[in-house]
Amino acid sequence: MKRLLFEASASVDATVEQVRALIDSGWVIDAVLSTGTGSGDDADADSATARSYVDVDHREGVVGFQGHWWYRGELSASASEGRTVITYRVFNIARRGAWAVPLANRFFIGYDRAVRQAARGVAEAIERHLAEATS
Repeated sequence: MKRLLFEASASVDATVEQVRALIDSGWVIDAVLSTGTGSGDDADADSATARSYVDVDHREGVVGFQGHWWYRGELSASASEGRTVITYRVFNIARRGAWAVPLANRFFIGYDRAVRQAARGVAEAIERHLAEATS
């Protein structure tokens, strides 16, 4: 069972097909698991290290990643007026002690802000990547 804890969205100046192609190719999860920007000399090494600590699964247009005893994140893309909205959701997937997760997260002041910043960061990384690919 999974229960939604946080959700944030950010707009991307690209078509949904372009963004879903990046999700489906694995580029987006590598960007998320690296420094969060998807760039830099150490991005590949950071992503490989992070992948050893999380389970990644994929279905068309959606990537999910799990770690720790309670965390599941999902990134998806949907069309919106010629642009794309990337949505980042954080779920509680704990089988035992699930009651403690929301309680613990209240002590992590700013966690909801961090989720919003992460969604914006992924959107910005996608835009940079697409701009570099076309230049």
